[in-house]
Amino acid sequence: MNLYPAIQASMGSWTYYVIRMTMRDAAKDVQFAHKVWDNHTLDEAIQRVLEKGRVQKEIVQYLTRQEHRFFSAIVVAALEGDPHWIPLEISDVPSMQIFAGYGPLGDTFGVLRFDGRQKYYALDGQHRLAAIKTLMDPNSEAWRQKPAGFGDEKIAVIVVVPSEGESEANFLKRYRRLFGNLNRYAKPTDAVTNIIMDEDDLFAILTRRLITDHGFFKSPVEDQQESPRVKTKKGKNLRAGDSFFTSLETLYAMNRTLLASRLRKNGEWSNLKMFVRFRPQDDEIDSYYEELAGYWDALIELLPDLREDPPGMRLHETEGSDSALFWPIGQELLAELARDLLDDGASQGIESFRESLRPVASISWQLHTPPWRNLVLVPGLRDDAWRIRSEDRKPSINLAKEVLWFQTRLAPLSEEGLQDLQSRWRNLLLPALEEEDVDALWGDIMNGVVPEW
Repeated sequence: MNLYPAIQASMGSWTYYVIRMTMRDAAKDVQFAHKVWDNHTLDEAIQRVLEKGRVQKEIVQYLTRQEHRFFSAIVVAALEGDPHWIPLEISDVPSMQIFAGYGPLGDTFGVLRFDGRQKYYALDGQHRLAAIKTLMDPNSEAWRQKPAGFGDEKIAVIVVVPSEGESEANFLKRYRRLFGNLNRYAKPTDAVTNIIMDEDDLFAILTRRLITDHGFFKSPVEDQQESPRVKTKKGKNLRAGDSFFTSLETLYAMNRTLLASRLRKNGEWSNLKMFVRFRPQDDEIDSYYEELAGYWDALIELLPDLREDPPGMRLHETEGSDSALFWPIGQELLAELARDLLDDGASQGIESFRESLRPVASISWQLHTPPWRNLVLVPGLRDDAWRIRSEDRKPSINLAKEVLWFQTRLAPLSEEGLQDLQSRWRNLLLPALEEEDVDALWGDIMNGVVPEW
């Protein structure tokens, strides 16, 4: 016999129970959903849904390394075992009699009893279950890494059982429908919510701190609900009239790029996806913030246009008033360029940051000048209105990047390499231009090469 203290609830056609299990019991007793399929082909197909790489590389690592580990409830179906619900009468418990007349408590608490023959199958939470099983398996490599006392830690389990008198065949049909619904309609939180809420991701923490602490990003008005420079609503795209300098998603991406030095990527950040799952120590976070704030201080000093009114810097039809620095594509390129310049120099402290980043001030960020004009910013085919190109956007931005890296001497080219760059640039221009116009634009690119220092 198995007895579980439980809370009873119901929704739709389901009556279900919230119980708790130790990690040890969950690993031993709960099976995967695919076990319920009699047909071998379907059994194999549903097994493929379980991503073993994610279990080993992400969830097992999370459980072994995260002191503040926490799982939401696993949903399981219980077959057989003659389940029986025994409600707890509040009036029978002296210390609870004060609540006896409170209706909602009447049949909520109780004991869920099984005769011991029941079989549990996970409907939702199979990856979490697989990680628990891995850590509790003495034959697994992860077994020795499990936290002390892990087997006795407890997890909430939502148990669904057949209705009274329901045949197993009908229950399995409902079971499969519930399995599909739980997995089909599950939706991860969006990027903006993750950045706002995540207390482990270093870059989310630093992005929020920039918005609240850094002079350029924070609001001059105390308790203002939104940053005047950073759009904190969903979506990274900006419209011409938006008052924001950038979006939260783009700022996060820029910060991630700015801090991802070559040395870090080859070392402690080689698995960046795993790195962001574990919060660094507070003194490390402070150090990273000082470094990141120093980068931004240097960029803002070298690029005074960043302080301009954003709507006045996104006017496609006005030459001199349409800056790549105010569009996501230009901002992300700026971060990449800055990172490579910092890697190329010996950057320690604000003075050396400024010196390493000095070339960003020498190139043109105005979209009506090369390398942007007719490559990234193009006239419309119907109305001649200038716009950020959509067709061949990625290769065009990559080509603009190559030009910028050449202009800043990050990627020196041989004569042959320069001719190849010019040829590929020419082929991507929109619309087709007269030869003298092409030569003039290329001449501007060559004139934009920063002097050696």
